[in-house]
Amino acid sequence: MKYLITLLLIAQAVLLVRGASAQAIYGPTGEYRGYSQTSPSGVTNVYNATGQNVQSFQTDNGQTNFYSPQGAYQGTSTTPIYASPNTSINTPRQAPQAPSAKGW
Repeated sequence: MKYLITLLLIAQAVLLVRGASAQAIYGPTGEYRGYSQTSPSGVTNVYNATGQNVQSFQTDNGQTNFYSPQGAYQGTSTTPIYASPNTSINTPRQAPQAPSAKGW
C-alpha cells in the first residue's frame, strides 16, 4: 500500500505547478490515510494520519529522488522513455503475387 501511495504522489508531483500545495490521501475504503505537501522548490513530504513524516521525494526533469523521514537518500527513479516500434503493429500481410509473363 505504501508503494501505491508513493506512485500516486509521484504522478501528482509531476503534474503540480511550482507552488506550495497539499493533497489529502485516502485508502481504498475511504479512510483518511494522511496527506502530502509540496513546497515551492518541488520537495514533496508525505505524512501519515497521525502527522508523522513517512516519505519525502523531489521530481526534477523526469528523475525522482527519494528520502527517508530523517533525510537519508533512498534511491532514484527515472521516467521511462518509450521508443516507437520499428514495425507496424496489426498491419495485414500482403498476399504473394503470381508471376506474370509479359509480351505474349
